Amino acid sequence: MESKLAKIISIIFQPLLMPTYGFIVLFNINVYFTMMIPWSARWIILAIVFVSTFVLPLFFILILYHRGVVGSLHLEKRKERILPLIITVVFYYMCYYLLKRLQISPIFYYFLIGTTFTLVISLIINFFWKISMHMMAAGGLLGVFLGLSFVLMINIPFILMGIILSAGLIGFARLKLRAHTPGQVYAGFLTGALIMFILFIFI
Repeated sequence: MESKLAKIISIIFQPLLMPTYGFIVLFNINVYFTMMIPWSARWIILAIVFVSTFVLPLFFILILYHRGVVGSLHLEKRKERILPLIITVVFYYMCYYLLKRLQISPIFYYFLIGTTFTLVISLIINFFWKISMHMMAAGGLLGVFLGLSFVLMINIPFILMGIILSAGLIGFARLKLRAHTPGQVYAGFLTGALIMFILFIFI
C-alpha cells in the first residue's frame, strides 16, 4: 500500500510539472505583479509554461525510451539522465525566452531562468552523483516563494507550509521506492531551495 502511494506521489509531483504548479500558485496570489495580468493572458502564459516545461520534454524523453536510448521513463540510471536533462534545459530556456518577450513582471521569467540554472547544476552533479531531481524541484519551489515572501513582504504562510508538506511527502516517496539515498534526497532539496532563494532575494 505504501509503495503504491509512493508511486502516486512521485507521479503527481513529477519534476517537469513543478514549474506549472509554481505558476498556478503565483497566479492565485493577490499581489501587484499578478493582478496586472488579465485572466485570459494568465491562461496563455500557463499554457506556454505547461507545453514548454512538461509536454515537449516528456515527448522527447518518450522518443528516447522507445528508441532504447533510455531503459526507463523514470531515468533510474545516472548515465541515462544526461541526454534528457540536456533536452529539458533547452526547452526550459526556450520558455524563459518566450516569457521574457511578454509584457509581464520579471518575476515570472526569473522563475524559469532559475529553474533552468538549477537543471544545469543538476546535470553537472549527475556526472558524478545521482541527486534527487524530485527534491530539487520541490526545494526550488520553496526557494521561490520563501524569497518572494522576504523581498516583497508577502504573507504566504499556508503556501510555504503546503510546499514543505509536499516536499516531505516527496522525500518519503523517493526513499520508500528506494530511488535515492537519504543523502541524495536532502542534497536535492537543499540545492534547489538555496539556488532559487538566492536568486529571488537579489531580484
